[in-house]
Amino acid sequence: MTMLPADFIKKIEQQFPEQASAIITALDDATYTSVRLNPSKSTSNPFINTSPIAWADKAFFLAERPSFTFDPLFHAGAYYVQEASSMFIAEIFKQHVDTNNALRVLDLCAAPGGKSTHILSLISDDSFLIANETIAQRANILAENCTRWGNANVIVCDNDPAHFTDFENCFDVVVIDAPCSGEGMFRKDPTARLEWNEGNVKLCSARQQRILEEATKLVKPRGILIYSTCTFSEEEDEMQILPLITSGDWESLAMNCNAFPEITISKHNNIHAYKFLPHQNKGEGFFVTAIRKSNNFSEGNWPRLSKKINFADKKSKAIAAQFLTATDPEFIVHQDQLLFIPKEISAQMLGVLNTKLHIKKFGTEIGQLIREELIPSQALAMSNYRSDLLPSIELSYDDAILYLQKNDMPSQGNAKGWHLMKYKNYALGWAKLLGNRINNAYPKEWRIRKQENI
Repeated sequence: MTMLPADFIKKIEQQFPEQASAIITALDDATYTSVRLNPSKSTSNPFINTSPIAWADKAFFLAERPSFTFDPLFHAGAYYVQEASSMFIAEIFKQHVDTNNALRVLDLCAAPGGKSTHILSLISDDSFLIANETIAQRANILAENCTRWGNANVIVCDNDPAHFTDFENCFDVVVIDAPCSGEGMFRKDPTARLEWNEGNVKLCSARQQRILEEATKLVKPRGILIYSTCTFSEEEDEMQILPLITSGDWESLAMNCNAFPEITISKHNNIHAYKFLPHQNKGEGFFVTAIRKSNNFSEGNWPRLSKKINFADKKSKAIAAQFLTATDPEFIVHQDQLLFIPKEISAQMLGVLNTKLHIKKFGTEIGQLIREELIPSQALAMSNYRSDLLPSIELSYDDAILYLQKNDMPSQGNAKGWHLMKYKNYALGWAKLLGNRINNAYPKEWRIRKQENI
């Protein structure tokens, strides 16, 4: 293992004088693997020898790390591989957010999608999430993971935080998992040790300050901002929140953590902070705090619908609706693709199209209509709203891997037309059966590129 930077060790000794030795030793220990099941898809835990994660439902530590790449259930969106400490967002929502209400949530630094998919499992169907990532390439991964999760109440975009000016004082919850110096990743990612230096800590601190300056404008009165990092540095953690608390416009929220003795609770300058230290829990280093905005602001106006929205015609709606379980679905047409959004939140989601945001994913892409035939999309295969009555083929493990590698598939008799390819009744994607052959329609950019080790 790469040596820890000397300046980092000195900082830890100053910040945690009684725990420094244990923290430093733990950073050379083995890492733990944890997963969170998709409650909309997974009816049971597909793993053996697991232990539950206390602060998140349907979340587990695994006894050993399997090959997720060659697990069809991973590709089906049955679960998400996520660092356990970051799942604590569920407990913050449980204690401080009324998820029975219709909520507008923004995940501002969302890639690769762990917190976004988790939020989608926490909020109601008449709520929705905007998941944003500044870096376009990472936003593609975010969109892919949100698509696998199967929700329609999500918009993915790639924008700078300064681009959200149309949403001032509008969101019930804003989540910032801020880019940081990554000290908490030293056990998991040895390259993080090589990249660490005091200059990078200061650079990250300045970046976090700018993100917070923009993000705080977006929270509505009495709304909540959740701020987290995967670092131990106070410059990137408590000191970022301190100016907001001292301004009088924000209140730090305390958490009841009696059931979680492995969490270090800190109250510094009236900031309730929660630290996951590597010698005390199986997760990696993590810091999180939640603050509530005061009533000293007026709630903002949500963007109105654009007059340029191209709603689907009656015939197109009737064809697409056959593939869904949703009641009275709303469809729009964008770049020749039919997009589905739940009716109860359609006006608010459509208002987002009338803003500066660069959208990568909007609701659920259903597919393209060509001569009254729907060419179904991968997003429809993954959708939690997809009908269970569609033609499908149950694949063996070997055939499922062939399909996910986008290889040629063995014929399935004389069956014809579009069929869902399934593994253990989980949908993987589409194929068009042509009698003596199969056209594999799995997305090229999603395919498994490496060969399985035998």
